[in-house]
Amino acid sequence: MTVGEKIEVLLDKALDMGADKAKIIDVGSVVVEEWVFWKCQYGCPLYNRDSLHPPCAPGSGSTRKVLGEFTKAILLNGPKGKKLSQIALNLEGEAYHAGYYKAFALIALTSAAEVASVSGEETTLGAT
Repeated sequence: MTVGEKIEVLLDKALDMGADKAKIIDVGSVVVEEWVFWKCQYGCPLYNRDSLHPPCAPGSGSTRKVLGEFTKAILLNGPKGKKLSQIALNLEGEAYHAGYYKAFALIALTSAAEVASVSGEETTLGAT
């Protein structure tokens, strides 16, 4: 099986697992910015409460460095929360077994409520 065929199999598996979309992207197109840490530190009730949030989660510098060790990534789009996270983790295992030993799932959460749906915590967000 060629590299292209292996990748197509992984993309198909992602869709079979429930992802709405799955495509290959250049890792260089991923933007990692410093302000995200501050947004979490000063605006999120889950800061310092689990491994999905700073300061436990990797910082932007570390994330940039690790991403620099890769050239391609599979970008998934689909249901928010735990379902998409589980798809990403399962796909990581599939990629590993297909010979992509550096495969590593990263998830991006857009809000404290979404983090709570992944971690199983109930979160209340207040507004002023």
